[in-house]
Amino acid sequence: MNRIYLSLALHNHQPVGNFDFVIEDAYQKAYEPMLTALERHPGVRLALHYSGPLRDWLKAHHPDFLQRVRVLVGRQQVEILTGGHYEPVLVALPDADKQGQIAKMTDTIRADFGTEPIGAWLAERVWEPHLPKPLHEAGVQYTIVDDTHFQYVGMVDDDLFGYYVTEEQGQPLSVFATARYLRFHTPWTPVPEVIEWLRQRSTQSTRRGGPPRVAVMGDDGEKFGLWPTTYDQC
Repeated sequence: MNRIYLSLALHNHQPVGNFDFVIEDAYQKAYEPMLTALERHPGVRLALHYSGPLRDWLKAHHPDFLQRVRVLVGRQQVEILTGGHYEPVLVALPDADKQGQIAKMTDTIRADFGTEPIGAWLAERVWEPHLPKPLHEAGVQYTIVDDTHFQYVGMVDDDLFGYYVTEEQGQPLSVFATARYLRFHTPWTPVPEVIEWLRQRSTQSTRRGGPPRVAVMGDDGEKFGLWPTTYDQC
């Protein structure tokens, strides 16, 4: 029987200068309940990304939250993603500034969580072909983009249950595609329907006998409680 893995990456962000009461509302409705759920279900493993401005706010207002995340990292339940510290669209920056933004966030992750991040979240998932070189030089091994980027160059959904390696000037980067179905149906579609979707894709592989398939859902953490109707639902 073919296997399929559901790989989850949740991106949590608040812009510089946002009102404290707005971020506190997001904390109470999305960030803290998700962390509590993960503590309650140690078998669920996923990647989390907290942007620099949000991390700074959490450290000032809820420092215990970061300590709780560190515990989950320590038991290898949570992987922390790096990225541009202030959530810039990296393709708009000179390479030196790209690397400086990532270095600042990576240093913060080391200090907060005692781990070395190897994956990066791209702000707004904006991609250009020159990104592998500065990302690789910043210590990044993989990132996540929308599946539409792959589809624009002729790939179809069935090609995207895994990752591809690209490069720039000999500097490699692995790229995963976050599936449109999972982004649009999580968390609104009933769980059994999503599981059935995954089960069907596990048996539709064009690479019979190949490696296990990976379905990626990388999207905003705020959709699990802060977006309309999702607090009651989640």
